[in-house]
Amino acid sequence: MPKTRVQKEAQLTRLIDKLQSSKAVILTEFTGLTMEDFDSLRAKARKEGVAFQVAKNTLLDKAAKTVGIEGLITQKGGKQIAVATDGDDEVAISKLIYQFAKDHKEKIKIFAGVIEKKMVSIDIINQLAQLPSREELLAKLVGSLNSPINGFVRVLNGPTQGFYNVIKALSNK
Repeated sequence: MPKTRVQKEAQLTRLIDKLQSSKAVILTEFTGLTMEDFDSLRAKARKEGVAFQVAKNTLLDKAAKTVGIEGLITQKGGKQIAVATDGDDEVAISKLIYQFAKDHKEKIKIFAGVIEKKMVSIDIINQLAQLPSREELLAKLVGSLNSPINGFVRVLNGPTQGFYNVIKALSNK
């Protein structure tokens, strides 16, 4: 059943709000996704704080023009479009959609990305998705900062350890 004008205007308003408040937007086209797959993606998206919704091409075009996103082409030959939007973390949204697209190769495909109201290539979205998590990066940073301190402590401990080894060798004789 077709949507009424009021329903379309409400969806347009929601899309405009999402596009304005989101740091990152990923557009996907999907064909052949079962409702179970779609529901599992939405559940994962909710856990990550990502909104994932199906949008009509014309409404998405109007919303993008209203927000000022230049070059957003959604006319994909009648294919269904889903929009993933996130408020503050472009890496989390990229990882979520990239992993789901990787698991469901022929059913969902990323075709456009917007970061901070500017179009970006699919390669940039894929690179963001393959970045280590924030926790991994912080752990690497702490390890890098801790390494010189550990080396310094070992150097200071060297003479004491050598003296201990000499005394132990003498006591064994």
